[in-house]
Amino acid sequence: MKNNILLALSVVLFSAVAAHAGHHEAEEKRTVIGMQRSMDGEFKPLYSGSASNMKIWQEWIQAHNDRDFDKIAALNNDEFTVYLPDGKSVVGSPAHRELLEGWIAEANTTWEIWWMIPNDTVNADGVMEEWLSTGNMLTMTDADGNVSREFHQVDMKIKDGKLSTGYVSSAENIPAP
Repeated sequence: MKNNILLALSVVLFSAVAAHAGHHEAEEKRTVIGMQRSMDGEFKPLYSGSASNMKIWQEWIQAHNDRDFDKIAALNNDEFTVYLPDGKSVVGSPAHRELLEGWIAEANTTWEIWWMIPNDTVNADGVMEEWLSTGNMLTMTDADGNVSREFHQVDMKIKDGKLSTGYVSSAENIPAP
């Protein structure tokens, strides 16, 4: 009986060690999908990221189209900051809401996701960060019914499951289909 208990404990202990070792190896063998120049000037690998971050973006964009500013704010991290193509920045959910409300009132903007690539990278402090690179088509209709389109590429850091820091670039005057 004593031998059976020792054997069972040995099997459990060995399984736990093997599972931990396998998990560690999986972290070391992350899929490299590209590279990026970090703020300190070094090239660092980009790893494939979590597909769950795409769901956050989908919810956020849908909240934009639904004009659900409370949900947008709930999906924003406390440190929410977006750097716009014109060099301006939007800091905090209240400023973000103000920008969106004005933009929507002026141009009745709608957003459509064209692509998303979740990716992770190690920052200058050695900490792994989660990012989501996205391509989005914006359609704007002014009060006279004139339609214009812009393509926005957004690189957004995800922190604690929320949108944290984003960089937006844009191409304007995209022909409507």
